[in-house]
Amino acid sequence: MSTGIDIFSEHYTTANKGDFIKDNSPNKRSLGYVLMVDHSTNMMLVKFPKIGKRKWVSWKNLGHYTVV
Repeated sequence: MSTGIDIFSEHYTTANKGDFIKDNSPNKRSLGYVLMVDHSTNMMLVKFPKIGKRKWVSWKNLGHYTVV
């Protein structure tokens, strides 16, 4: 029987459009701005000004980013 609750991500806040996030992954992309969240693919488009790139990042937070 599944409850639909993910015990690994329930402790982390997920980002929304317009939020700033701090990347905690080994990629070290620093601070990013969430441009778009696509719930159907569980991805968000984040702009990282320091590296001058936009990257798709997993929206479901498993500790790889912190909402600032």
